[in-house]
Formats: sequence, C-alpha cells, structure tokens
Amino acid sequence: MRLLFGEVVLVRMNFHQTVGGKVRPAVVLLDTGDDDFVIAPITSRGRDTVYDFPIRNWSGAGLNVPSWIRIHKLGVQPRLPILGVLGGLRDADLKDLRATVSRTFQEQP
Repeated sequence: MRLLFGEVVLVRMNFHQTVGGKVRPAVVLLDTGDDDFVIAPITSRGRDTVYDFPIRNWSGAGLNVPSWIRIHKLGVQPRLPILGVLGGLRDADLKDLRATVSRTFQEQP
C-alpha cells in the first residue's frame, strides 16, 4: 500500500538522545513505494515558528486535539510497522503543507 502526501499515520518515533521512543502521529510527505517513507511529526504543543503550522481541520485529519505540523523535524520511517492510518489533511491544510515545505527548502542557504 502506497501512502499519499498528507495522510496522517500513527508511528513509533525513536528518541535521538536517549533509549526508547513514543507512538506519535505524523504526516506523510513522500512515499516512493519502497521500504520507507518521509514524514513530518505532528505535535499537540503549539509552536510559534515559521517551520510549524497549525492544522486547521485537525479533527477531519483524524486527530483528537488541536495539532501542529513540524516541517523542520523530518524523518524517514520504515513502512513496517505503521500502527495505523488516522486520516488525511483536508484541502486548506494540504495547501498550507505544500507551501510550508516549499518555502522551508527554498530559504536554506
């Protein structure tokens, strides 16, 4: 099953500085059909940076609480095990995601 841009999935994210990890929602940015895919984490803690933006229709995306996407914290996630597909971003949020990803990578020196 190929994941689509903007799908919200539930995955286990490992910690970088300590042992362990947590189950967290993330949004799919790229799935080329191989063994892994690129994600941006989703958090319920609002951040006020140019790299984070609120999901306006968070309930429509399958999330339980107001949430933000963190574009500057990208990860590569193994396809297995995906713990679940929660839903997907709606049109306005997909547009914001595309714009934020594009702006983020264009601004880098």
